Amino acid sequence: MSDSKKNPTKELAALRRVRNVYGAEAEREKRRLIDALAAAPPRNAAGLAHYHDDLLFIRAFPGDPETLKRAARALGVVERAFMKTPAKDRAAYNESGMTGAKTHHAFPYPLARWLARRAPSEAEFDWRAFDAARLELLLRLLMRANEREGFDSGEFTTRAWIKAARRVDAHSDLQWIVEALAAAPKAQQAAIEEMWTAAEPDIVWNLAGSRYSATRYMLAGAPVVMRRAMRKPPPDPARHIAKPLASVERLEPKRARAVIEAARVAISSRDREVTAMTAANPDEVYWCDLGEGVALAVLGVAPADRMMIEANYGYLLVSNGAPIGYGGVTPLFRQANTGINIFDSYRGSEAAFLWTEMLRAFHTLFGVGRFIINGYQFGEGNSEAIASGAYWFYYHLGFRPAAPDLRKLAEREAARLARPRAAKSSKATLKALAQGDLHLDLPGFDKRDHFDEALLPQFSARAARLLSDEPAAARAEAEARISERLAAALNVHSMRGWPAAECEAFAMLAPIVSIVPGLAAWPPEDKKNLVVMMRAKGHAQERDFAEAARQTPRFFRALVKELRKS
Repeated sequence: MSDSKKNPTKELAALRRVRNVYGAEAEREKRRLIDALAAAPPRNAAGLAHYHDDLLFIRAFPGDPETLKRAARALGVVERAFMKTPAKDRAAYNESGMTGAKTHHAFPYPLARWLARRAPSEAEFDWRAFDAARLELLLRLLMRANEREGFDSGEFTTRAWIKAARRVDAHSDLQWIVEALAAAPKAQQAAIEEMWTAAEPDIVWNLAGSRYSATRYMLAGAPVVMRRAMRKPPPDPARHIAKPLASVERLEPKRARAVIEAARVAISSRDREVTAMTAANPDEVYWCDLGEGVALAVLGVAPADRMMIEANYGYLLVSNGAPIGYGGVTPLFRQANTGINIFDSYRGSEAAFLWTEMLRAFHTLFGVGRFIINGYQFGEGNSEAIASGAYWFYYHLGFRPAAPDLRKLAEREAARLARPRAAKSSKATLKALAQGDLHLDLPGFDKRDHFDEALLPQFSARAARLLSDEPAAARAEAEARISERLAAALNVHSMRGWPAAECEAFAMLAPIVSIVPGLAAWPPEDKKNLVVMMRAKGHAQERDFAEAARQTPRFFRALVKELRKS
């Protein structure tokens, strides 16, 4: 047997080079390499993981039905071969989502419930890393009176008690505890979630053979489109992003739940977390067709988990049913903070083009005129982003530093890089550039509408001071008093007929809105728009709030002015 058959590095390198190339000749070469590697797969975990990533890429961006079929079949070969490699070698690919690997994470309560329901035999508390005593308060909620004396006696460790009390048909300690907690009265669920968060239970998810692994999982019903090429970004990204995206639809709840599950699977299996996916709202999931079998799903947050003056959304990027990227976007007045994260297996695709289309979708949904990228996305405290030179990905698409000194540094470095045979930017330069935000302004954006995100923590502190000034022992009573005064100032004579959620939203926002002085003297139209915005925070779709916020420039400009005094 030849060396290439034992460790087929040449075939692996050749497949990596051709996986994003299209045309009849390229497809024949892909099929030849897929078949050769399937017949004699790499014998080590590293080679199999390399092959696995290329097969995932081809499945997401296929150029031919037969190539797609062979790639899908070869993933089964990789799965079987990977499970035969030593466990210590497979461990190097934990948190990758690959079948045969594991994911360790302190899963939040909603995701732990999802795991216990969907994959009860695959997930368990990581008892080697987690002290069971941290679960004692939660366990006491499950006990009957006739159990507590024994538990309180000190004769049993928490683990021993769990072993004795666990339901006989449960697949795992995790399944038993989570299902029992979920069966507690609805009124207790908020407290249970808080106690779970405080306990930070470590959970290990074994993806060996799991239908939720990146190897196997696909979003059912997604279109499959054969590729002819990778698309390029437009020459003027900002002007292109400002054009409305025609294909944006809000999904009905059944389809929305399937997309929410796909988002949770994609990020949880890779040890990642996005609040908008953990607490997703089935009544607000948008499907944005980006063409060529690629779609962007934008997920709203359930009302109980919403932010105050920002709207909060997660997103999942899907190509031919394969989740290829994820992230979040938070509209705030007339701007939005966001970023792009492509899973490792799908690097080298058409990320620049897709990013412009994603921003176009966000602009269509929320009407924002400025996009903000925080430093972490391109290197601040992120060694991976520094190593990849992520800064220039954003820069070439029109993003520019917010700080004048960083803008000058970026201009000098960009000019240097444009010279023939210029060396790549040094790590020191990239770290310096990553010390501030990047902005992309669409045509017509008014810089007076910028809301400095550094001010965001201030409004809660100011609201707390307003609540403390009220002569009321209960914070709820203090909030109600502020709400009553604000309603009078804004000409709200009665809330009868308002849905309960809108009344709650108005009261919740009242201490924040009341930071702005002189509201009673505002013109009637400005008052009306402000009330509409406050009520919209309680709507089923938070997009209504994002839209209403854009119509209240007087309020946001005044709020910024007041917060800067803090």
